[in-house]
Amino acid sequence: MRVSGRFCLAGAAVGVLVALNGLLVSPSVGTDRYSYPHTPGAFAVSEGLIVVNHLLLLAGVFGLIRSGAAGGGLGRAGSWTAMVGLVGLTFCEVGAIVLADSAYPTSQTDALDTGYGITSILIGTGFVLAGIATIRTRQWTGWAAYTPLACGLAVFLLVLPGVFLFGDDTFTVGRLTLMAWMLAFAALGLALGRRAPVATAGLRPTQSPSAASDR
Repeated sequence: MRVSGRFCLAGAAVGVLVALNGLLVSPSVGTDRYSYPHTPGAFAVSEGLIVVNHLLLLAGVFGLIRSGAAGGGLGRAGSWTAMVGLVGLTFCEVGAIVLADSAYPTSQTDALDTGYGITSILIGTGFVLAGIATIRTRQWTGWAAYTPLACGLAVFLLVLPGVFLFGDDTFTVGRLTLMAWMLAFAALGLALGRRAPVATAGLRPTQSPSAASDR
């Protein structure tokens, strides 16, 4: 779980850096190009980093499943739904690389945008379910217990409105909301590291501390 948490934290950092780059870089193409604000080559590199980001975040979901913090039933179903959504979102990023030199909008970019929306909803729904289950199991306490739920609610309260509802400001607002979403994943990564089991030095897995002291 500790390793999964570190991967998730690293993925969140990559996502924040990519979003910041999109905000700070001077536009090289017009908004009628799918690669905006980057050239097609720079856009492909940026999307490649986002693919890495998604794969690292997947490690966080895997760590949540392995931790048992969300329990079974609802929690496990939610966690796997979030994982399926993240895998689908990763394929969308690969599709975006293919369309790096495309005009915008086109029927192809519209279809890809639909894919982004569907996979994002899957991720959000999965994390909300897993988050509710995590709070109910009470295996995690304090702020850590709310991190899976935060990852899910951020999709519906920040990401989707930021990407689809702000007209001409969509790009800027979308990047800001994506950064906020990545902070929720960073918190999940920290929670996984905080809750990782620590083996007692010098003891075999089946050997209790009291048994060792008796020797």
